[in-house]
Parts: sequence; C-alpha cells; structure tokens
Amino acid sequence: MDIAANGDGQPVGRTGIAERQQIPLPYLTQVLRALVNGGLLASTRGPSGGYTLSKEPAEISLLEVITTLQGPVSPANCAGIKQSGDCQRLHGCGLVGVWSRLQSASEDVLRETTLAGILDDGAATETRQAGGGAPDKKLDCIGDRCPLPIMRLSEEIRHLQPSQILEVWADDEGSKADIPAWCMGTGNELLGREEFGGQMKFLIRKGG
Repeated sequence: MDIAANGDGQPVGRTGIAERQQIPLPYLTQVLRALVNGGLLASTRGPSGGYTLSKEPAEISLLEVITTLQGPVSPANCAGIKQSGDCQRLHGCGLVGVWSRLQSASEDVLRETTLAGILDDGAATETRQAGGGAPDKKLDCIGDRCPLPIMRLSEEIRHLQPSQILEVWADDEGSKADIPAWCMGTGNELLGREEFGGQMKFLIRKGG
C-alpha cells in the first residue's frame, strides 16, 4: 500500500517505507523479498533504486498479497477443497462446512478488494482514524490460534452498541490477516491497526 501510494511510477526505497509505516527494517526486507518472488513487486538496484508494483494498483487484489505472504486464507486446516490437516475427527465433523464457507467468504472479499480501491478510501479512513476516540472494550487474543480470535471477536462485538469501538490484540499471522476481512464482510469498520513486534492492535467500530 505504501508503494502504491508513494511510488507514482518511480521506485520507492525500503528505508522510507519502514519509517512511514513504523516497520522494523529487517522484517520489512523479508516481506519485500517475498512480494518480489511472488511477482507483485519489482526491485531496482542503485542509488535511485527501490521497489515498484509489477501491475497497476487496480489489478492487484488483497487476496494476491495475502496468499503470496502467508499462503491460503483458511480459518482452519480442514477448510477448503483439499481439507488437509491431521484432525482425527475430520469425517463427520459438523464444523468442516462452516470453516469452508468462511474461507470462501473471506476469499471473495479479499479478491474484490484492490489496492486502488483501498487508496480511494484512504483520505476518509485517515479522517475517521483521527476521530476514532478511545476504545470502549478491549479483547486480548494474544496466544490464541486461528480461528479462535475470529470467534471471540464475533462474540465480543455482539455485546457492543453501534459505533462503539473494540480494541483487539492478536499475534497469530492468520488472524492478523483475517480480522480486516472479517470487518469488511460483517459491516463493521476497521479504524486502524498497529504492529508491535509480532503483536498487532486493531481498532474496530461496530456497524449500525
């Protein structure tokens, strides 16, 4: 997103990205390398070098980015067509279909969301973040593995009034990717997110 917003056809240096997004440079370097290897970024060496998008922002979906960085979007190992995993209760489990539908819904939202679409909403999002206010409730999902944070988030937000804000902490990589998609799919508003080491804080405003 930083490259899409600041590139304007020119390479964007990783140091500038790290400073603007407050991402540790070693971690950012790994992310950029993965996106280059995945064909979403191109890198240029030299004093004026940096990174550019390999396609127009309107042609890059959030699904491409997430699957490039972490693999398939799956709420559980048993979800999806392959239904991989080592669960001994896979056959006859009533939740397999639920996880598969959740995976399909998440993929649809992420596939329809492009970098260009997010950029178009950027100014409005910044305004909302500035006036977001203090959270009305906090939810600690540190140590919980996907899909438990999503389940706890769904339950917790049910008890809030419209426009109230929930602060959620998570460290599971799958959950950190799925929470924004969950917000979009449920009509709740993601006000912002910040990463602190391996932990991420989300601010979510309950929809009307």
